[in-house]
Amino acid sequence: MIHCENVADVYTKGKMSLWLLSAFKSGFINSAGFLITGKFVSHVTGFGTQVGIAMGHSEYFFGAELLIIPVSFIMGGVISSLVLDRPTHKIPAYHYVQGLITILIAFLIFLGESGLVSSDVPFDADESYQFIEFVIIGLLCFICGLKNSLVTWTTYGKIRVTHLTGLSTDIGLHLMSTINPRYKTIRLKESRIINIHRIAILVSFSIGAFISAIVFPMFGFKAFYIVMGISFFMTILSIQFRNKSLLASAA
Repeated sequence: MIHCENVADVYTKGKMSLWLLSAFKSGFINSAGFLITGKFVSHVTGFGTQVGIAMGHSEYFFGAELLIIPVSFIMGGVISSLVLDRPTHKIPAYHYVQGLITILIAFLIFLGESGLVSSDVPFDADESYQFIEFVIIGLLCFICGLKNSLVTWTTYGKIRVTHLTGLSTDIGLHLMSTINPRYKTIRLKESRIINIHRIAILVSFSIGAFISAIVFPMFGFKAFYIVMGISFFMTILSIQFRNKSLLASAA
């Protein structure tokens, strides 16, 4: 991940390619998570209601399983904040968060390849398997929480890559002015290119989900090598950028 000096820096071509890769990863992980556990893992919308319904029907394990989704996602944000919000660091340690994401994806592949977790969820899964599924859901949500908070923090809150609800709303609000520059937005004025970037993120997320839906049934947990490779590339990029920035500031 590369540091943005200001809000305008968020929308440069070089930076935007990173946000699109991040959205691709999120869509891929969300689709794979659904294929593994039957639950979406990159967003928390609606889970509060589902937890309440589950508890009301005395389905306590299922309720706890649902509750781990927002809790893990939030913890990803907490960890990112603890690492990045350090005034003593001239250049935030993005590589720590990005490196942790890479390690967690590698651990996920290990769980799948070791046979501890199957990509085919049995209909009559016993309690031990349900517990492993519980861990997998938490791990996937934690990864998505780390990724989304990392991008959000880097871009001054302008870019989010793991869910489409707010993104789709913003696209709709600015779609007319994007199509027709003569259409003037009264309250939410912004550059036309910003909404084009939002649309690109939505498309990238959808492509990631589409590819995951194709390759995961074929290769199982080996499919996660795709997003691990992207994450590793971003980690190296973060280290190189940080070292270059520190050398420049020391000169």
